[in-house]
Amino acid sequence: MAEALHLQHMVSRARVLGADAAAPLPAQAVVVDERVSLKCRVPLCGHYGVNLMCPPHVPSPAETRAALKRYSDTLVVQQDIPLSREAVDEVLASEEPAGVRDDGGESGGASYERRLRASQNLFAELMTALEAEAYRMGYRFAAAFAGGDCVLCEVCAGVTGGQCKRPGEARPSMEAVGIDVVATAEAAGLKLKVPAGDAPRWTGLLLID
Repeated sequence: MAEALHLQHMVSRARVLGADAAAPLPAQAVVVDERVSLKCRVPLCGHYGVNLMCPPHVPSPAETRAALKRYSDTLVVQQDIPLSREAVDEVLASEEPAGVRDDGGESGGASYERRLRASQNLFAELMTALEAEAYRMGYRFAAAFAGGDCVLCEVCAGVTGGQCKRPGEARPSMEAVGIDVVATAEAAGLKLKVPAGDAPRWTGLLLID
């Protein structure tokens, strides 16, 4: 079981590393729901089966639930996504595909995807840094879950049946392993709206033991 002082240290470290919110949560309060994994297949996500940090390559909800029983504490971490509602609406309303325009400039869709990927990778780095910090403190089973599909590589090696090229950095998301992100964030006293509206956020989880 993590000491209260250590948990507060991890909250402070999360803030230093760029988190906008972080809160401790008992492991048994993390919500696992099979319907989360169902949404990976209905409708079918384009990452299903080809992204190595997505189902079916990651722990199932049953495996996640069993593992959580062996943990005592977790840390729920959030980081704002620096994209305005107007920027999202503009991309969704535009018929212009992501890529390069005829004049050589970047399309609105490409700009949006680039900024979203950059934000997502920064959050993944934050979560792996917290995992490393917990490990250095003696919590040898520390494990981090990031936000969204892993986008560290332009094309995941899983597309061709290869092995992960960045295993030290790649982490599955909470939802990939069947965790209800909204319910878990709320249990930790953190806000998370779906749809995100004007306040999109990445949400991750650090298991500490």
